[in-house]
Amino acid sequence: MTTIEAKPAEVPLVPFLPEFRPLNTLWEGEGAIYPSEASARWHLRQLREQLAKAQAVALPLGRLMVHPERFAQVARQAAIEEFARRGHRD
Repeated sequence: MTTIEAKPAEVPLVPFLPEFRPLNTLWEGEGAIYPSEASARWHLRQLREQLAKAQAVALPLGRLMVHPERFAQVARQAAIEEFARRGHRD
């Protein structure tokens, strides 16, 4: 008996979390918002709750990914709040 195998239908690939980027985009390349990996990771620890709430970070398959624009918005708001809390006078 002969077996005829059907060719699988072409299924378009849908990118998973297409707007998210690897963590190192925060400190590497053009448009990096942090001067170093240590600085980015420090802010990641400090802003963990706010970043998660803003959906600025994701952990697909155990790999930390960031949404650069959302991450920057959270970091910007935290910087403004820090300034207000310290009460600088310039």
